[in-house]
Amino acid sequence: MTEKRIKAIFYRNEAGTEPVREWLKALNKEDRYLIGTDIKTVEFGWPSDNSLVKRFAL
Repeated sequence: MTEKRIKAIFYRNEAGTEPVREWLKALNKEDRYLIGTDIKTVEFGWPSDNSLVKRFAL
């Protein structure tokens, strides 16, 4: 397997929970898959043409 070029790290609040990860887990299977695919693209495909990253940064 290809090594991750960037590791996705989820924000952790003072209580130790990860709100973004919890939100992702609450999504339906199709939406989790789509977002997970985008995260994987950034982790393994960086540097890319940046179109995916720019879309999230706006």
